[in-house]
Amino acid sequence: MFIGVYQYGTSGSIEQLSKAYHLAQSWAKDYISRPEASWRKATDALNDLLPDQRVPTRFDLTGRVVRIADGDTISVLDANNQQHSIRFYGIDTPEYNQPHGRRASTALSELLADEHVDIVVKDVDRLGRTVGVVYLGNTNINVEMIKNGHAWWYRHYAATNRELKSAEQLAKLNKLGLWSRENPVAPWDWRRGERE
Repeated sequence: MFIGVYQYGTSGSIEQLSKAYHLAQSWAKDYISRPEASWRKATDALNDLLPDQRVPTRFDLTGRVVRIADGDTISVLDANNQQHSIRFYGIDTPEYNQPHGRRASTALSELLADEHVDIVVKDVDRLGRTVGVVYLGNTNINVEMIKNGHAWWYRHYAATNRELKSAEQLAKLNKLGLWSRENPVAPWDWRRGERE
């Protein structure tokens, strides 16, 4: 402390603090850019808690939709002609052979076929697919699919996401899409039933 006061009094700055600050700043910039950075995961969790999601200013991936695999998975071709399989974060649509399954796929196709999309990457799943939030312009397609009654809020993977929760509540209230049926079966329960 005494050295810092002396340095400031004689030179107008504190060299040790300045060096420490620049070192910390350099380390933080390097750490922030790493995908495994825990601050990034914490920020994602905090963003999930916010009821009013805003369109990000930075995307991890952009490209043209070249395939709709089902209601919650697409393939995107980026500027380098590399194809990416994208699994929508925080939603789960009915299986194709399940009631409303074909309609969910058709709804996603109507929204995204051959469109240019932007993606915020959240994770990579066990099948190697990129898990992300898909934007068409300013529209969060993950939320749209739930809001229009074509998908469930996938609580297991996005438990704190209030925007997805609110979208599902709205779809249920208005009996939209899959919610127009009495007692719709969640896809994760449907899949479990098929295995038994």
